[in-house]
Amino acid sequence: MRLPCVLVVDAGLGNIGSVVTALQRHDCAIQRLPQPPSPEATDAFTHAVLPGVGAFAAGMEALKASGWEAWIKQMWCQTDRPLLGICLGMQLLASEGVEGAPDGGAVAGLDLIPGRVERLSVASDLVLPHVGWNALHWHSPASPLAQGLPEGGDMYFVHSYAFQPSDPAHGLAASDYGGIFTAVVCRGACYGVQFHPEKSQRLGRRLLENFLALPPC
Repeated sequence: MRLPCVLVVDAGLGNIGSVVTALQRHDCAIQRLPQPPSPEATDAFTHAVLPGVGAFAAGMEALKASGWEAWIKQMWCQTDRPLLGICLGMQLLASEGVEGAPDGGAVAGLDLIPGRVERLSVASDLVLPHVGWNALHWHSPASPLAQGLPEGGDMYFVHSYAFQPSDPAHGLAASDYGGIFTAVVCRGACYGVQFHPEKSQRLGRRLLENFLALPPC
């Protein structure tokens, strides 16, 4: 059986080293690339990971400037290969996001999973960003990404904005911080998690293992 060969998108969005270190604990090959590979080199990869921290608008600008936007949409996801967006990387999968947008508007995202990224609405006694451990509740426990993960297991979050999918069926799991927000999204082989699996200890390692077990296409 072919070992997973993972491409880690390094578009300068931070958080890359810890993700690579987490993946190194698994039986796979890893390449961290600052620029998209050629079509021939792309065929060598079985899985791709899009990590990120920061604002939505700056994230999309970085993906466009480095060529990753076109590569992800036209070369990777068109053939339904496994993609995992982490934190900001998950949010960038959406149709649009408001963080960092001029004049209170919205910035177009990758539009791989229809939806909008907006600021969390929390009570006055809660602060943003939402930082720390929080329970994950699966709407779709049969999802390949959920296998071996307990209902209500804690994952580690750091964020002030959340993905609101247009189709509720694209939301696989949710968490609660002064209100329910989507924590895992999926459309085809395109997945996103709002939390940081690389910082979520045993359960985060299991989620990454589940992702790497997805068939290449």
